[in-house]
Amino acid sequence: MVVLASCFTSTADFKSEAESFIAEQVPEQIGTTLTNVDCVAPVNRDIGTRFACQAIDEAGAIWEFDNVIEAEGEFTVNISRRPEL
Repeated sequence: MVVLASCFTSTADFKSEAESFIAEQVPEQIGTTLTNVDCVAPVNRDIGTRFACQAIDEAGAIWEFDNVIEAEGEFTVNISRRPEL
């Protein structure tokens, strides 16, 4: 679990920031390179709102992430599904 805090003025900001964060920060933690990250914009900016992301690693495997808005301008990123080995 990782928490990211910033100033988000729209749901698109959460989507964009989550994509950037997962692409840039998560690979070091999971030990692989992510070649593509795509998130669904949250339906609103309310605390507790969840939104999902998918990423493809260098082997073509799919990773899934469950993100939760924790506070105004903050969300957590959690791995919800790792690729099967």
